Amino acid sequence: MTVVPRAVPLAESGGPPARVRPRLVGEFAVLAMLLVGYDWVRRFASVREAVALAHGRAILHAEAGLHVQVERISNDWLTGHHDLADLAAGYYQFIHLTAALSVLAALYIWRPAAYPRARNALVLTNVVGLIVYALPTAPPRLLPHAGFFDSVTAVFGTPNAPSADQYGALPSLHLAWATWVAVVGAALVSRRALRWLLWLYPVMTGCVVVATANHYVVDVFTGVALGLAATWVTGALPVWRHRRTSGQAAGPAVPGDDRASTRT
Repeated sequence: MTVVPRAVPLAESGGPPARVRPRLVGEFAVLAMLLVGYDWVRRFASVREAVALAHGRAILHAEAGLHVQVERISNDWLTGHHDLADLAAGYYQFIHLTAALSVLAALYIWRPAAYPRARNALVLTNVVGLIVYALPTAPPRLLPHAGFFDSVTAVFGTPNAPSADQYGALPSLHLAWATWVAVVGAALVSRRALRWLLWLYPVMTGCVVVATANHYVVDVFTGVALGLAATWVTGALPVWRHRRTSGQAAGPAVPGDDRASTRT
């Protein structure tokens, strides 16, 4: 007679405890604290205005010395194409938040082990942004007599949301978030074509934020750097390791995913 041993759950066998999703109450509390922080920064808008405008003019002056006119050329071109300007305004206003929350929700549902690191990376980008905003920079659209057309305000009016910092151009959190979406989202998909589309997302976002006169070129690069640094520091930046099991290539390792880390 053969005795088949009873299957012992992992938690009872002395192995690592099963990963559970963080409580939504705590996640919403973190979001609330960030919104309060942004609102606190916005209260000093009148005090920061002169410094922010001076920093914005200094960036344009430095670019003029380097014969770089990307902001003005792209803004003039977009302003001459009204339908595209309206689309760009909608993209700037809604897509960055929609994309980031969609990826965050997908991680929470389907990759709960990877979720905490990815969430920490996104929170870190915002915390760094709040700290850097102590040295404010006005975007091109707010520089008096600079000749930039504010297509976003023309379509949606002046932002009044607590998270809207008018003098927080440098670094671009739109680009930091877009880079986060590309890095973390690539760990969710297995098809190479989808990963390429994800990496095109920050490129498109960079074009939009500059053409709509919401950011300078330097804001774009610093935003990308911030997004990459945050995912690397928190361990959310996936390490692409091509492993083969039974003659087949294993998929990319998902950061914090125990199933990916135990493949042989």
